[in-house]
Amino acid sequence: MVSLDLNTMTGEENIHVAAPEKWMNGWDSLYKRMLDASDEELLEIEVGRPVQQLMHAFQITETNLDGLKVLELASGDGSVGCYLGKLGCIVDCVGALTSAVAVANHKIKLLGLENTVHVKLEDIDGWTIESAEYDVIIVLQSLQYLFERTIPRLQEILSAIKPGGFIVYSGNILPHFETDPPIRFITKDELRKELTGWTLHCFGGDEAIIKPNDLRGYVWTVARKPLK
Repeated sequence: MVSLDLNTMTGEENIHVAAPEKWMNGWDSLYKRMLDASDEELLEIEVGRPVQQLMHAFQITETNLDGLKVLELASGDGSVGCYLGKLGCIVDCVGALTSAVAVANHKIKLLGLENTVHVKLEDIDGWTIESAEYDVIIVLQSLQYLFERTIPRLQEILSAIKPGGFIVYSGNILPHFETDPPIRFITKDELRKELTGWTLHCFGGDEAIIKPNDLRGYVWTVARKPLK
């Protein structure tokens, strides 16, 4: 079993974000439990449907992954970044929880990906992503927690993707339980509007019961920016 000291791993404390503290504390508890995982458990990398669809899009477009520049916002335990790093991508991961950064950094070290996958403790908003900076930007289940900044940040993300590059997005839609404050869902229609002119390699949604009496809706996409 690994026992990681958060201060040693990051030298910093959690940062302030738009999401309420009680929500962040819940996610923090999840990652702190992961700090007690074995190395073998941390080496098990699973990625969800959107990233699997990204790999299919790479195949369809014959994209060379070596040196591909990727940004993942709200990168969690680093699984997606490590998955892509193993394939030759250069990945910048951003997360706002010290516990998640600690888990991700340990996973990166175990896999020997220190030169290709880098994790930064930072909010997913409030800083500039340079125009046409990344080949791929991944943002899964997180933009909705920016509230009034959700759509503007999405627009900034789209501008930061190089021509011919990809966005990988997922987020909640209705049905969903009420939250305080209310989550800012990006609806299917809003997402399609923002991606006007892009090639939609996949665009889907579903509903899933997470636990009794908790039915949630989802939308996701992998889309490619026009070359010109």
